[in-house]
Amino acid sequence: MPKWVKPVIITVAAVIGGSLLYWQMSQGESLLRLNGYSYHFTVMRSDAERAKGLSGTKSLSSDQAMIFVFPQDGSLPMWMKDMNYPIDMVWLNDDKEVVYTVKDAEPSSYNAVDPSKSTQFASPTSAHYVIELPSGTIDRTGIKSGEPAGLPSNI
Repeated sequence: MPKWVKPVIITVAAVIGGSLLYWQMSQGESLLRLNGYSYHFTVMRSDAERAKGLSGTKSLSSDQAMIFVFPQDGSLPMWMKDMNYPIDMVWLNDDKEVVYTVKDAEPSSYNAVDPSKSTQFASPTSAHYVIELPSGTIDRTGIKSGEPAGLPSNI
């Protein structure tokens, strides 16, 4: 065996091992935590992503969430356009604390014939994030205003 093969194998093994260790350590950061429960999530940052959201999806499993990040604080109105199932919504302020919740927002609240007659769900206080969760999550987990949310530092 040529002399250069052993150092190459050791280097490749070190890179792969380091990458796996980094990936494993970063997995704890990829969870949203609310009131002692953890959720895998998708982040929506752009206008197009936020407009689409969960529209057209078939379901949201009990350990899944969608986080909407807005460029500015506000009431952050949300709608149920093209939704196929009810959801719970949680608004967070810039300090990542719960400021408002909506339970069981129904797909029927969106009026496809006249969208101006649709219900918009919005926080009465300033918020920076909206989290969409499976319907019943707020009641099941006891999420309420004033509680901190554990969002990864890159959000």
